[in-house]
Amino acid sequence: MNRVKSLRRVAALTGVVAVALLSTVAPANADAVKAVLQGDARGGEGVFVAKDGQKPGEKATHTSLLALKTDKGEVLKTYCVDFTTETYPEAPYEEVPWASHDVKGSTFKEKDNAKKINWLLANSYPKVDPDDLEAAIKKVTPDAKFTHTLTDAEAIAATQAAAWFFSDGMNLDKNHPTEHGDETKDNVLSVYNYLTGANNKGLGEQPKPELTLAPKTLAGKPGTLIGPFTVSTNAPDVVVSAKLPQGVTLTDKDGNALPDASAAAKKAKVAAQDKYDFFVKVPADAADGKADITVTGKASLTAGRLFAVTKGVPSQRLILADAQQVSLETTGVATWNKGDTTTPPTTDTTPAQPKDTSNELANTGASIMTPVLIGVVLVAGGVGALIFQRRRRNS
Repeated sequence: MNRVKSLRRVAALTGVVAVALLSTVAPANADAVKAVLQGDARGGEGVFVAKDGQKPGEKATHTSLLALKTDKGEVLKTYCVDFTTETYPEAPYEEVPWASHDVKGSTFKEKDNAKKINWLLANSYPKVDPDDLEAAIKKVTPDAKFTHTLTDAEAIAATQAAAWFFSDGMNLDKNHPTEHGDETKDNVLSVYNYLTGANNKGLGEQPKPELTLAPKTLAGKPGTLIGPFTVSTNAPDVVVSAKLPQGVTLTDKDGNALPDASAAAKKAKVAAQDKYDFFVKVPADAADGKADITVTGKASLTAGRLFAVTKGVPSQRLILADAQQVSLETTGVATWNKGDTTTPPTTDTTPAQPKDTSNELANTGASIMTPVLIGVVLVAGGVGALIFQRRRRNS
């Protein structure tokens, strides 16, 4: 149940490059996006719901968009898909697959219920503003009743009640659906019926943003190319930065230093794959050393991503209500020495997962992204950054 009263008490590409170049090398992030429960992002009307054969309680159940705050400060707006579990302040959430929703008595994984929830998220508030939502409903159901212009609070109430219908088998009391009775009844019922009706065909789980660097570590000798390091991603913007000793450079497979960003941008070529290889070129006279590599990117975390508390005290499962741009990060290391011993590469290709910011991708899974090489930036202090973008191909 959405019980949060205790909680209520309590760049542009150049900008991305600058962050990558000026920040220190962070540890690899191979975990799912993590966020902390903040309470209500936007409150809704209280609703009366109950399972088949049961009567609603005397008090309306609170509805809201719940806020999850990532460690980067971004706020993710979510709905509840776990009616029976309580929440608690600062509950530590992380993204999990739909299949992990294992609450006893939940109907989330029955039939196509998860897909139905994902569809209603894509077709209701906050993804769709109240005016457009009302217009969409009147288009498919001309006799739908709206006694006044649909409000945010009414849209939230109807959307949350519809989500509970699919996730927990909770039915909205159609005779007395909300705490404000006849004042909001028709509006909430019109939205609820639209979201739970025959027009809801379902929408499958969307691919989550991924960014990998493989291998994580490679070793070689001075006078050689160390690589390839392979970046694989479905993110639209990626930056590979490396803390490099003097004379060490990032190159292609032929040892050619990558061009600066401005020159490369003028003659960028579209690649047909979602991977990019680069190498670390070490001069023959270089002292033993290493290059710390950081790979960062930005991608859209689509609506319908499920969040749960996976360790410690359980808290209700939440589902992302709208697309949110997030940051991805992973790291690697290239080492070299003059001796004969080399270190075998690691094979850990665990995807780096999202952390943060707000841009939407199509919620249909039809978009195909392709990378565009932009170039390499070298700055004082021996730091290099390889930048490549991926652009959306028309589906």
